[in-house]
Amino acid sequence: MDEYEVDADGFVCVVAPDGYSGFVDEDWTLPDLLTKFAEQMNAGSLFVAYPGDEAADAALTVDAEEAENVIRRAYGVVRVGDGGLWLTDYTQLTMAAQFADEGPLASYAHRLDVDPGTYLVALAETGDGEYALTIRPHHGEAIVHDAVPWFTN
Repeated sequence: MDEYEVDADGFVCVVAPDGYSGFVDEDWTLPDLLTKFAEQMNAGSLFVAYPGDEAADAALTVDAEEAENVIRRAYGVVRVGDGGLWLTDYTQLTMAAQFADEGPLASYAHRLDVDPGTYLVALAETGDGEYALTIRPHHGEAIVHDAVPWFTN
């Protein structure tokens, strides 16, 4: 089990940079950005969920076992290439959205221990206020996202 934190903006962002295309516009709006996130999730290059501002810096574990005592869970499917799978953050994804030459990874991003392939990503909020990320091989259908999980206006 590896231990991290929900990012400072309250997001959990996992990206497969080989397929990620995050540029939106130099003057993007939040609805534009959230639409891009959903598009990239449907393309299999990104998983994003928004536990919320109150979850900023909360404990986030990455484990092979699914969490117990779960309040809510979000799922996505990512296709990982040779560039790997990375835990990044909302701030870096906003930079990639604003500048065409900016990628989804910053120097502080964490590479997750997975081989190339297709994976089911699950984020669970547990009853003790922590978050657990599970990444397992996936051979089923894609998951279609109309919006970023748990994000409400």
